[in-house]
Amino acid sequence: MKYFDEEKMADIREAFDSEVLKWKDVVSRPMMGCLCYLRKRKFVSFLVTDGIVIMKLSDKDQTVLKDKFGGKPFEMAGQTSRLWVTPLKSTKDLKLVMPFVRKRYEEAL
Repeated sequence: MKYFDEEKMADIREAFDSEVLKWKDVVSRPMMGCLCYLRKRKFVSFLVTDGIVIMKLSDKDQTVLKDKFGGKPFEMAGQTSRLWVTPLKSTKDLKLVMPFVRKRYEEAL
């Protein structure tokens, strides 16, 4: 199953790629129906249709994202995970979550 709609997310992906792919050792690759971003084989985040999942956030950061943006748990193949999908409706929303993505990038070493 595809969780990432390339056409629908084109603007957000372009904005995200233009920043994140400049960071040292970051690559993107499609995996499990999502567009994943890794730093030296460690997951940083992945884009899904209408949202982003940032890996291994602290409970405090996860709570801030939930309170500020809402969202829902990520579901794959009928299973609900602990990972949280933060909604992205526009590139403006993306700019607001980028500090969390950067923090995860820095921790992914």
